[in-house]
Amino acid sequence: MIPQILLLLLLPLISCDFSPHFRKFLHDSYGIAITDMLERTDLGMDASFGGKDSAADVPRNQAGTAAFLKSKGYKNAEIYGTTWGDGGRTPVGLVEMKCNYVKQIRAMIIAVRQYTGQQVDVIGYSMGAPLARKAILGGQCVDTREILGAPLTELVDTFLSVAGANYGRSHTFSIFSTADEKIGFRSCGRPVSPIRGGTGFVKRDGLNHDQLMDTTHPLQRNFILYHSPKAPKHNRFLLE
Repeated sequence: MIPQILLLLLLPLISCDFSPHFRKFLHDSYGIAITDMLERTDLGMDASFGGKDSAADVPRNQAGTAAFLKSKGYKNAEIYGTTWGDGGRTPVGLVEMKCNYVKQIRAMIIAVRQYTGQQVDVIGYSMGAPLARKAILGGQCVDTREILGAPLTELVDTFLSVAGANYGRSHTFSIFSTADEKIGFRSCGRPVSPIRGGTGFVKRDGLNHDQLMDTTHPLQRNFILYHSPKAPKHNRFLLE
């Protein structure tokens, strides 16, 4: 039986807000400072999303990307997101691995896990991918040397990187393109996006950075739902 799992989206462009029920949970559990950090109203009223309509609203589906799965009938109670950084205003190549970004994402994962009582699936887009990986792994921040704490791997079922800059648990996947003009394909002679020690990855030829994120929604959903691009058969795979 496939467990009921929540998805946390990490991306700079989203279009909703927290439900009153989820906002109250955050406020009562963590206080106004953490609520504001996750909701990001400083970027407008469309910089976060997710939450139940009421306590009786139980998540029943695993979710993929917000727009794709909402079109398939998924609810806000099954999809959560927060905006890190400045909402995509800074060019990808200039984004830094700031401790504040990592702590925000880490707090969101913990909050969604405690709110829903279920493990979280994480899809990290673009620079959200390495930020999310650091949030999950914990340890020491690279810029401030602050100690984040222990790994959150027990809270996360699946991690998927889409057009992410990665390089170095099970259910760790990546989707990348040979024509990504923002992340690139190789660094120091090695492919930059496949996650070292990951379960598997899919390579797409000819897609730019935005096309890769926007045209692979069904594939993203399959990784989260089945831990495979299709019905699972093997634990490790490579699709060219």
